[in-house]
Amino acid sequence: MRKTFLKYSIYLLLTLPILLSSCNNEDDVNEIFVSRGTWYVVNYYTGVNWDSNNDRDARPVITNVQELQVIQQFNITFKDDGTLEGNMQNATFTGYWQANGEDRSVSITRLKASTNKVEGRNKEFIETLERARFYQGDSGMLRLAPQERRTCIQFTHIKQNGNN
Repeated sequence: MRKTFLKYSIYLLLTLPILLSSCNNEDDVNEIFVSRGTWYVVNYYTGVNWDSNNDRDARPVITNVQELQVIQQFNITFKDDGTLEGNMQNATFTGYWQANGEDRSVSITRLKASTNKVEGRNKEFIETLERARFYQGDSGMLRLAPQERRTCIQFTHIKQNGNN
């Protein structure tokens, strides 16, 4: 019995590196972007410490309740074919996206709004998406940041029943 235990222990120790090497820390891009469905804006943030989980210095950009109600209706849906679609205030938009799980980079391009005149919060939203170069996320939260990663736009996934 002792030999059997020792034999299995050695086998486990020898195979553990192989098992662990098949796992990696790359984000599953489809799990974060595509499978979560529609992502709704939470707010824009400044003072973000992108490399730390501690965002105590992050400050919401929009604090006016009426403006928050407007932007929190903005949403985006990433599709597995590399296209995207979304909604803004009185307009929709389409475009293309690409993400890399190794370096958590993202590219959102060729955004086209359903209206010729994009201004105000709609313009800010489109420009923020176009400037996005990096992402962080999980099953309930997605953040997109420009190159310097000191600001971001944060999204949440809302299920059909209204819960995160």
